Amino acid sequence: MLMSKFFGTSCLIIDIGNTSISFALYEFNKIQVFCKLGTRRDLSFKELYDFLKCKFDCKVDKVFVSSVVPVIDKVFINVIVSIYKINPLFIRFDLNYNLSFNIYNSRRFVLGSDVFANLVGAIEFYNVHDALVVDLGTACTIFAISRKEGILGGLINGGPFTSLNSLVHSAYLLKNFNLTVPKELLGVSTIDSVNSGVIYQYKYLIEGVYYELVRDYDRAFKLIITGGNSYLILPLISIDFVHNVYLTIEGIRILGNAFKGDY
Repeated sequence: MLMSKFFGTSCLIIDIGNTSISFALYEFNKIQVFCKLGTRRDLSFKELYDFLKCKFDCKVDKVFVSSVVPVIDKVFINVIVSIYKINPLFIRFDLNYNLSFNIYNSRRFVLGSDVFANLVGAIEFYNVHDALVVDLGTACTIFAISRKEGILGGLINGGPFTSLNSLVHSAYLLKNFNLTVPKELLGVSTIDSVNSGVIYQYKYLIEGVYYELVRDYDRAFKLIITGGNSYLILPLISIDFVHNVYLTIEGIRILGNAFKGDY
């Protein structure tokens, strides 16, 4: 896609995850182009250079990056500087940001930049007071945040395919298969039962955490679900929720624009 037709301030957002890398080009605060690349720890300068030149061959004013795979951060820095002649800002929880609320009102947390971006995106993008954010990818992260009290904390579990692969690896007679949304709770074959067990555990985990959170804090929380594997549990969730596959990207953009300092 030829990107030169877009004018105005442009921002490239990059979310480097354990399984995939998401790229989004923003123009006028809206996503114009979104694509993904599989995460590889041996990703080379040439491969990334060719990918960005093919997908985002345009003027880019800012680049904001979240990374949970630091071994390839240097490759991204070198390629971005080479193509766009600017230094990228890597989002971290310990930088200073000019947000509409204090993230650490209660206590300071050490968080991955993806979780951090999700939580900030939940409050700022949706303009809510309290949110429970679920990200279902390689891992399953469930974190709560409040505009008044800041980050409340959360849980981290293995994601659906991480859970399945662990089970298949440990069970001699169990072969690998593709997970799907279960048609019913109780499976009638080994494969159906494993599929149901892997997927339904997230439904009950998410709903259980949500109801306990509401009970403990005596107020409602907005449930926001994101992540590449979230499609597997969406039809099963009985609580009102918002699904936003771009939540992490939005959070990175918000944090990048709110950063106070030079880079």
